Amino acid sequence: MDREETVAVALYRRWRPQAFAEVVGQEHVTRTLKNALAKGKVVHAYLFAGPRGTGKTSTARILAKALNCQTGSAPEPCNACSQCTAITAGTALDVLELDAASRRGIDEMRELRERVKLAPVAARYKVYIIDEAHMLTTEAANALLKTLEEPPSGVVFVLATTEPHKVPTTILSRCQRFDFHRLPPALIRTHLERVLPEVPGRATPAALDLIARAAEGSMRDALSILDQALSLGRGEVDEDMVADLLGKVRLGALTQMVELLRQGDAAGTLRLILEVDAAGKDTGLFIRDLLALLREELLRAITQGETVSPLVVRCLEEFSRAMEETKVAAIKTLPLELAVVRALLKDASPVGSSEDSSLQRIKVAWPDILQAVKDARPVSFGYLSRARPVAVSGQCLKVALRDALAREVLMQQEHRTVVEQVLAQFFGGKWKVEVGG
Repeated sequence: MDREETVAVALYRRWRPQAFAEVVGQEHVTRTLKNALAKGKVVHAYLFAGPRGTGKTSTARILAKALNCQTGSAPEPCNACSQCTAITAGTALDVLELDAASRRGIDEMRELRERVKLAPVAARYKVYIIDEAHMLTTEAANALLKTLEEPPSGVVFVLATTEPHKVPTTILSRCQRFDFHRLPPALIRTHLERVLPEVPGRATPAALDLIARAAEGSMRDALSILDQALSLGRGEVDEDMVADLLGKVRLGALTQMVELLRQGDAAGTLRLILEVDAAGKDTGLFIRDLLALLREELLRAITQGETVSPLVVRCLEEFSRAMEETKVAAIKTLPLELAVVRALLKDASPVGSSEDSSLQRIKVAWPDILQAVKDARPVSFGYLSRARPVAVSGQCLKVALRDALAREVLMQQEHRTVVEQVLAQFFGGKWKVEVGG
């Protein structure tokens, strides 16, 4: 794979995927698109939805190349012909990228509607990539809708968005939707290890772990952090350097904090907090990283059928509270210090011994439950995301929604069944879901 070698080019741009096989962690998307290309079943409008830095616009460009590659429409572009190279360079006349965050008005959409009517200049397909499509004004969205309702032949639209729930349903219904997922830290780290030898550069395993966690599922963010660290360290990157760059503490300090909590060592824990503060680290980031580490531990115990530590649950509760309080605290470390004392002093019964603790387990796992429902049935996720778990009786979960219409829809068996199946995957047994106000 040829890469730009100019050092001024950002690392994430030099390593932007140029073929479906190079897109990391989105096989469910790339496999479906390749099959559609192979069978000649490309639709006129796609919606690529997902968090930032997960490959939406890169995949859109690869699709544009595959459609217009001079070797013929194929599952993978050749990246050598004039069409492929022009699209890669951003100079192709028949592939237009529009940033709806800055060009979101009716005039831009009217101009687009007029251009759509014209035949391609040099390619087989005209491809319009509209980034952050949810930012279009109501008038602009209506103008785009008219084009999507009666698209000319040889035109393909790709709408990319980080907030699909803000895209009008009239547009959603006319697009084939693909959901891009956050990338797990292990996958990000593996990719960074593959990039380093060709940069060239070196990084310690602990540094890569810290970068992969800090990226929060975004490959673009991970490459940007690595790029900064390599520049700072002149090609040599260690954990302390990355921690200083991000204002975070080392992973070793986080695991030390958790171990002190397990030992019930309040004095040692408070000393560590003071050391973190004295080193100039952001207390809010410290709490956030602690929450992520404890959450991983909790979910691992739940999914592997192990006994859940009451201390972990108490810490998650108290540190979540401290996270909010830190934003307005006069003494930034005080909310965390109080949270530690409360977590260690509370006398809680083991998780799973009461209905309250069962509800707490579900509340802690709720973000992952929502993600699993989204993967299984995005429509059901749209309604469940507005609900909150309020009670557990045996293996019956009650959720509450204020929106009467959403509540009525979620009551339908087809939606409840998806949620019940996901609960069974997480906690075992046969679950039922009740929907209330």
